[in-house]
Amino acid sequence: MNYLYYFYRVIGYALIIPGAVMCLLPVKKHLRIEPKKLFLLLFPTLMLYSFLMPFAEYFIPMFSSNTLFSLTIVLCFFFYCMAADFEKIKLFYLYLSNVALLSFGGLAFYMVDAYIVNNGIVSPIYDTAVISQWCTTIFLICFAFFPFFNRKLTWTLEHFHSKPVWNMVWTVPALITFCNYAMIPTDYKNATVGRIFSLYLLIDITLLLLFLLFQQMFYLIAKTLIEKNDYEQRTQLLQIQASQYQSLLRYVNETSKLRHDFRHTAHMLFSLAQENNTEKILYYLKEYRQELDSYHSGILCQHSTANAILAYYANIAASQEIQTDWHMDLPENLPISDVDLCSILGNLLENAIAGCMDVLPTQRFINLSADLTQNKELYIICVNSFDGKPRKSGAKYLSTKKDGSGIGLLSISATAKKYDGMSRFYHLEGEFYSEIMLNLPSAAPRADLS
Repeated sequence: MNYLYYFYRVIGYALIIPGAVMCLLPVKKHLRIEPKKLFLLLFPTLMLYSFLMPFAEYFIPMFSSNTLFSLTIVLCFFFYCMAADFEKIKLFYLYLSNVALLSFGGLAFYMVDAYIVNNGIVSPIYDTAVISQWCTTIFLICFAFFPFFNRKLTWTLEHFHSKPVWNMVWTVPALITFCNYAMIPTDYKNATVGRIFSLYLLIDITLLLLFLLFQQMFYLIAKTLIEKNDYEQRTQLLQIQASQYQSLLRYVNETSKLRHDFRHTAHMLFSLAQENNTEKILYYLKEYRQELDSYHSGILCQHSTANAILAYYANIAASQEIQTDWHMDLPENLPISDVDLCSILGNLLENAIAGCMDVLPTQRFINLSADLTQNKELYIICVNSFDGKPRKSGAKYLSTKKDGSGIGLLSISATAKKYDGMSRFYHLEGEFYSEIMLNLPSAAPRADLS
């Protein structure tokens, strides 16, 4: 084996190192291993891979470098899924997008190599094709990866959770990769005939621009949909708060007469007590207690926005004969967005109510509690009855909606991660458990719903 050729093959295979960095950077918050430890483990492994692959090419001539590299890409994806604790379909899209981006550098290698061979250009001591591949890759990392992938795609991965969309968009980077692979010239003699070389350049640059345009459009569409959903949530919160305000006004008006008449009731009870008429005292007290019980203010916690959501779902639960036992220690001022807090509570209770509807009315219940620790850790626990038949996809629970299409639990998990917290869902026979923990910042502005 020619040692100079071996050296340049090593440099070519070493492109897997920036490729690995490009895959890991957008999901660095979700790595199962500490980034520094992962780097110390990954870098020597990939360097060893770069040194061994040229030997594999030499001793296994039946496999071309493209075939070996393609097998490596497939194998690396499985290790990628093990390294990152993230949704597999999103990892798959990110992985394919980076492979597609690097494929432009790979095609540049073959195009430059074909041009040099066909024009009889004597290369200097360095391999021009390999250098051009590295230069193209560095250029794409600086002007495509960082502005489009590391920033915008990372935001999309973190905030956009429509699974049907993620199940489809991966086809675009896969198609780009396939096109670049198909454009690799099988015969260098035909690669520079006439205008073919110019067409190669034009098609490849067009593909790159279309790919970047797609990434930008995907980001803008996802952002628009998220903002629309956020606006709808805020509108719903305002409607619920307005309804709760009207309920409180009715409570004040309905109880005003009761408070006004209490003076007369007290005089009557005093007179009966002087007469030692215990029977009538008990009778009036019983009637008075029943009248008091008929009024309910709907004050479930001090946090006004959360209280409106809780009261809204409490009324739904009561209409469906669901027993509720809620203890909500939520002060008026919490360092968390109103939309995020109410999104968690709303999704939890909507899921719990849907689960209760699958069992008999006598078995329906929802126990809900929220506690805020001195360390600004908010714990929310919900236990509800259900039919004991969970709808799952792998290890993840699906929505309790009949078609399983809801993303309530997924949304809760995403919000918990936003606050460096955790979420856990599990079931024991006929009870479904939801446990959420949020690390609240010391002073975060609440969303303005006015």
